[in-house]
Amino acid sequence: MRILKSKKITIFTLVIVFLMVLAACDTQTDGDASDYPRQPVTLMIPYGAGGTTDMFFRHFADIAEEHLGQNIIIENETGGGGLSMYSTLANADPDGYTLSGCCGNTLYGIVPHLDLMDHDGDDFTHIRPVMGYQHVVMASADAPFQTFKELIEYSKDNSIDFATPSPNNHIYAELINQEEDFELQWNVANYNDDGEILAAILGGHVDFTVTSPVSVSGAEEAGDVNILALINEEGIEDYPEVPTLQDLGYDLNLSATIGIGGPNDLPDKVVAKWDDVISETLEDSELKEFAETNGFTIPEMSPQEAEEHYEELEQQYGEVADRITGD
Repeated sequence: MRILKSKKITIFTLVIVFLMVLAACDTQTDGDASDYPRQPVTLMIPYGAGGTTDMFFRHFADIAEEHLGQNIIIENETGGGGLSMYSTLANADPDGYTLSGCCGNTLYGIVPHLDLMDHDGDDFTHIRPVMGYQHVVMASADAPFQTFKELIEYSKDNSIDFATPSPNNHIYAELINQEEDFELQWNVANYNDDGEILAAILGGHVDFTVTSPVSVSGAEEAGDVNILALINEEGIEDYPEVPTLQDLGYDLNLSATIGIGGPNDLPDKVVAKWDDVISETLEDSELKEFAETNGFTIPEMSPQEAEEHYEELEQQYGEVADRITGD
């Protein structure tokens, strides 16, 4: 009887210990998200150090660290034209310690149509847009067209070269061409960056491009290039006399935004934490001044509005993707 009673006590003790372990595991699991972040966060950028996007996110990170309570480490991964970064991000642990600063137009609007990689938007968690690009249509001051309307009319009768550093800018051109029933004779010339394109335009090797105003401000002030039109719907303060595409009658919204995101299945508490951090960071006067000085915009867009925006872009971009791929 004593042995049997002892065995019962032992079994009872083991059950209690087992239940306590399970409870501890549950508590630790909740704590992982509740205590986030408990270590530095890596923010991956698919562009090289020193570029305009990298510059913005380094400035953003310096301010966001104060609200996050941890260091933010910028990591540049540029392989495959930046696409390898998305693969790394998709395969990262969804614990909130590996995020990206470039979840936007390219990932959600272009990648689904161009078969550029093995992942799509469903493999990522989009948290919130944090930055918008301003774009302009630019040509040499010596070009045979001095306004956007002249560019369109000239392109219907003459074959000209359009320079682009990315699929995003290429799609902009194709969407404009689509509005003109694809009557524009635009040949695509691919370059690595805006600096190369400016040199090519000034050298007479290509005819026009879509680029950021910061990239060409010096050449524009010197009178070497002309800004023919503004891509952004809201216009650009420094170019009040230059028409937007909407002013010119094009029903296009080509605003480019990118935001903070991570791998799929990020914990809700991590997403909520970053939503708060982003809100506080975007309200910082220093960041606003930096963005204005360097030609960025601060998007006033909620996560829901961003999702609707990217769904619209995916549909819009899909209509011209076949022309880019040659399918």
